[in-house]
Amino acid sequence: MDLHIIDEIPNGLLEVSPAELHQVLPGPTLLQIPGEKEPPFFICTLLHGDEPTGFLAVQQLLNHYTRQKKPLPRSVWLFLGNIAAARNQVRHLPDQPDFNRIWKGGTLPEHRLVDQLLTLLKSNKLFAGVDIHNTSGENPHYACVNKLDQPFINLGKLFSPMLVYFTRPDEVISRALADFCPAITVESGLAGDPFGVDHVLDFLEQCLALDNIPTNTNNPSEPRVYHSIARIELPDNCRIGFGEAEQETDFNFIENLESMNFIEQPENTLVGWRCNPELKLKVVDEHGEDVSEGFISYDNGEIRLIRSVVPSMLTTFAPNILDDCLGYLMQRYALS
Repeated sequence: MDLHIIDEIPNGLLEVSPAELHQVLPGPTLLQIPGEKEPPFFICTLLHGDEPTGFLAVQQLLNHYTRQKKPLPRSVWLFLGNIAAARNQVRHLPDQPDFNRIWKGGTLPEHRLVDQLLTLLKSNKLFAGVDIHNTSGENPHYACVNKLDQPFINLGKLFSPMLVYFTRPDEVISRALADFCPAITVESGLAGDPFGVDHVLDFLEQCLALDNIPTNTNNPSEPRVYHSIARIELPDNCRIGFGEAEQETDFNFIENLESMNFIEQPENTLVGWRCNPELKLKVVDEHGEDVSEGFISYDNGEIRLIRSVVPSMLTTFAPNILDDCLGYLMQRYALS
């Protein structure tokens, strides 16, 4: 698997849908698009093939400046990731790793590709970087930071007053970028929502208009920051369902699970039911430690929270749950 590098906008890129990108690009591609200012702003999208909002927003951005016959306000390096998965409108193909979990090294062809990309990015000073995603469940729009340095916070605030600070998973591209430039991840809601495209487009335009990213705290608007402290994982090959009705499942979760996202849930909140007493959910903290007993209990088959937490990314989309996790648990975080 090779990294393809193009220094111009290829024919057709501004017209095709994400599912048609394979007709224009041979695979994962870095487009180096010149602009009025340097260094370049790095944009990453389509690491998940079923999350099109970032590509659609960039497509609108490039179409605008192309029609106006104007250069971009700042050079853009655009990485379009899993073109093959986008063709099938899935997170990733069955024989592929998750492209959002390959940025910390490894032996697969995909690891070698991203190592090549990161080496190139490190050797060229970047203005900043953003990785654009959709959520698989109902969530507000928010930005994620892996460092609490002020440029990261201020960059995230351009997208949303709601920020999530996390250090795990640490195989994501924003964590790799954070070693050499301000970088964030933006979560732009459900795929297919036009507001998400508009919001990301507005954010990108703001970023390209910046001369620098402020390093101070003079902005009076303080973000609402959450610290992601754990994630809920399921046993391999388990069967899941939603609702209390008896099913041939190992776990059933409440039907309105997604309504819990970004709302503080008190101790003893019902999450679902364990139908197979031989299996347990696993809650893993930032250090990879199993901390399940500090977060969830099983009482007469009911799965309940032991402590007050703020969930995020809870979803009822079973393929993503089984491929990744049920969701994350957070707590409020004070910057000062």
